[in-house]
Amino acid sequence: MNSTLASMQHQGLIFNAKAQSEQAGSCPLTYTPTGFSELDALLQGGWPDAGVISVFSQPAIGEFRLLQALLSAQQSGLIILINPPAEPCAHWLAQLQIASERVIILRPKSDSEALWAAEQCARSSSCALIWLWQEGLSFTQVRRFNLACQQSQAVLVLLSYSTQPCSLPVQLSVHILPTDSGLTVRLLRQQGRFASGEVHLRRTQLWPFLHYSDLHQAFKGGDDEPLQHVEVG
Repeated sequence: MNSTLASMQHQGLIFNAKAQSEQAGSCPLTYTPTGFSELDALLQGGWPDAGVISVFSQPAIGEFRLLQALLSAQQSGLIILINPPAEPCAHWLAQLQIASERVIILRPKSDSEALWAAEQCARSSSCALIWLWQEGLSFTQVRRFNLACQQSQAVLVLLSYSTQPCSLPVQLSVHILPTDSGLTVRLLRQQGRFASGEVHLRRTQLWPFLHYSDLHQAFKGGDDEPLQHVEVG
């Protein structure tokens, strides 16, 4: 292999099917359960413990609740948030037993700086989880992220609020859609198998406290209003 090709391969610009196969065989994938049995069944285990996870979603519909298990699973290493749409809630992090000093928020001045920061974090063994809010990433850039995460055993969650999901060379890709009764999670891609299907999660599954709130409202009733019939379970 000449020097130019070797340099391109080192940068992740050339896909080597044999190398990917050998790497997958020597480092079998492990998964973090999502906390929802139906979703775990769809993903055949849960969220992958290494690689890029691509999430297409509308903002603030419950995407963080679905990804919460990834945060809870990180017992060590830095958690990097690049260009988050809002500051993380300190109470939420405390409930997940994540020390605030492990969470670093980066707000690069440009898209190119954000991509550079994400790749450096993905290659670093000190970063366990990277969340990147970025639109319009190229096929090549995402593949470089995925290779870097596989080598360092890190997870990079790529969140996009685009309404048109695109095909990217990631470990896992899902599309989260709001419904009247909760969320639908549609599987778009999963490396190593033909991926398809979707699951629906009710609001009371995502936020259990709503179940008790609904019960309270139903049984409270009123002087002129009959009590509602509520199915429990």
